[in-house]
Amino acid sequence: MRHFARYALLAALLPGVISASTPPINPQAVLDHIKFLAADDLQGRGNGSAGLERAGDYIATQFKAAGLTAGGINSDWFQPFELTAGLRISEGNSLVIRSGSQTVRLALGTSYYPLAVTASDTAAGYSMDLMNVPLVFAGYGLSAPSANYDDYAGLDLTGKAVMIFSHEPQENQTESRLNGSRPMRETTLYSKANAARGHGAVALLVISDPSHRVDEANYKMFEIESDAEDHQIPVLRIRRDDMAGLIKAWDLDRTAAVIDRDLVPRSRELPAAVDYTQRLALNRRTVRNVVGILPGTDAARSREAVVLGAHYDHVGLGGRFSAAPERTGEIHNGADDNASGIASLIEIARSAAADRSRFPRSLVFVAFAGEERGLLGSLHYTMEPPIRLDDTIAMINLDMVGRSKGKVEVGGLSVAPSLEADVQAAARLAGLDARRGGPGSGRSDDSSFIDRRVPALHFFTGFHDDYHRPSDDWDRIDAEGTARVATLAIELAARIAARQDRPPFSAR
Repeated sequence: MRHFARYALLAALLPGVISASTPPINPQAVLDHIKFLAADDLQGRGNGSAGLERAGDYIATQFKAAGLTAGGINSDWFQPFELTAGLRISEGNSLVIRSGSQTVRLALGTSYYPLAVTASDTAAGYSMDLMNVPLVFAGYGLSAPSANYDDYAGLDLTGKAVMIFSHEPQENQTESRLNGSRPMRETTLYSKANAARGHGAVALLVISDPSHRVDEANYKMFEIESDAEDHQIPVLRIRRDDMAGLIKAWDLDRTAAVIDRDLVPRSRELPAAVDYTQRLALNRRTVRNVVGILPGTDAARSREAVVLGAHYDHVGLGGRFSAAPERTGEIHNGADDNASGIASLIEIARSAAADRSRFPRSLVFVAFAGEERGLLGSLHYTMEPPIRLDDTIAMINLDMVGRSKGKVEVGGLSVAPSLEADVQAAARLAGLDARRGGPGSGRSDDSSFIDRRVPALHFFTGFHDDYHRPSDDWDRIDAEGTARVATLAIELAARIAARQDRPPFSAR
């Protein structure tokens, strides 16, 4: 009671300080962390970058100052692991398309670049030689049986390359059976590559469709930020202007217009062959999760843990992860995504350590690397946790919590319905409207815990026009709202840590 009275008085005296029954979360302290993490000096905290290393050191220093104990390997703060961070370009890359008397020679980084590459038999490289490969036109590359549309129907693509248009037909027609302006799973690059590969194709060539007046791809991006997916076949984006002669000779634009009108696929063999030489190598980098532990105060229950996590990597200079690829080379500072979550995590640690009596179970604080490349840091943590996953009773994830404006979305309640009352009680103390929602399944680090049947919740304040763009900067952060989300998280953690039972996991 004395703690509560002292901190309640402090909150009353200091405007803008958010308080419940622990030391208050100060919005200015949250904003100061965000300013450091989202500064240009850190170059967007790309995985494998010096900026990410500086951010990790900063987080470890803050965890130590908050009073946590090191939870990494060898009594250190860090949990290192390797990931692939981009590609190295070697000599000899080329793409040639031949049709009758016409030959189009394309240059990497000028007139084509790989959206996806395919690993060779060597662990370090992505080398490939495809020579005199027949070429097939497959419309928009869509295989959508549920919409009665399949560009691959009746095609034999074994050992052949496929050329398709980007986007999809009728994309601006709201009532189209292909979903029109609403995204459709089959239109994603992954789905298109998977459809081509599933029909035996050895390469997928993508050209901007004629309904877009401007080729939206940034062909110089690859030399600035060399990166690509691995979809088991090479996926190559080709500059439309360089292909203009062959597009006209093959009458592809008119074909696309007819498909757009009646949604009848018109795929066919082309009188052409492809030569593709790929000479790329992996950039393997060691990155680090940052782990701190606040031991529980109850001897019997301190072996169990509640994990609080947030990722601290971002997209660096953009590239394929940017929502504005034409601005590749500019620093993407990631103030909301996810300096806001890390700033909250640091201040939650500081507040919890100052009022340990509320936490009979241990709290594990984890700043994850590798999230932007597939939740790799949280996946690694679940394989090597400092407190066993069997003894981890819940996980709370903070990702993009900097644009609250009085509201927060809560994901994961479908697998942890027993926590909903606790969430609402904590939200009332924090002064927030907490609603079921979130960015979607598999979008953040809580998913790695849910996959291991650990109840996990995700706090999220919504997407916005600055997402994965250079404009996601600290001056657009709602600092008070972020502090309220941090208050919600610590209040929820206190309730979970003090429960007599473990919150059950409900399968989705």
